[in-house]
Amino acid sequence: MLLATQIVRRVMLASAFVNFGSRGAMTAFQAWLDFLGPEEGILSLDPTDPGNWTGGVCHVGQCLGSKFGISAAAHPTIDIAGLTLDRANSLRKTEYWDKVHGDYLPAPIAFMVADAAYMSGPDRAIRQMQQALGLEQDGDLGDKTTLKALATPAELFLPEFASIRLLFFTTLGLWPRDKGGWTRRLFRGEIAALALART
Repeated sequence: MLLATQIVRRVMLASAFVNFGSRGAMTAFQAWLDFLGPEEGILSLDPTDPGNWTGGVCHVGQCLGSKFGISAAAHPTIDIAGLTLDRANSLRKTEYWDKVHGDYLPAPIAFMVADAAYMSGPDRAIRQMQQALGLEQDGDLGDKTTLKALATPAELFLPEFASIRLLFFTTLGLWPRDKGGWTRRLFRGEIAALALART
């Protein structure tokens, strides 16, 4: 019986991917890249930002900065200052989009979860997605989470997910300084994701 259930799930996932497919996935991924925009290409060497340090904590390791949203904390071996947009987009695909299975999720959900991964890491983004879906927050992006995401209307998921992310932001040390920018980015992302739901 368990085997039959697993087979049904795999068939449903395969069918969903055929229906959503490479066209939908690429549209969502490109929309996310467009959302990130050129402003992410400015090198930041702010020593008060933990993300700019290779140790992930201020004054731990080297302050190599962040560029195109790629941080020294997450990528301590990369030449951040010399990072090109093409290389950054390749990392965005492999380190964030693919880590949250963006090609297998509905476009609006893939957009928002990938952006959460980009800002807070894939594991936290997956757990926040599971929380928004009412699932156990185990960080395992398996069939159960994917199927629930496929069955959940974007109009219900996105505000719940945005609320969870906003509450998380308020727990961060840089919230008093960066709350305006983070909040604007969050809701701009939700609007862009909703637009994908209506195309």
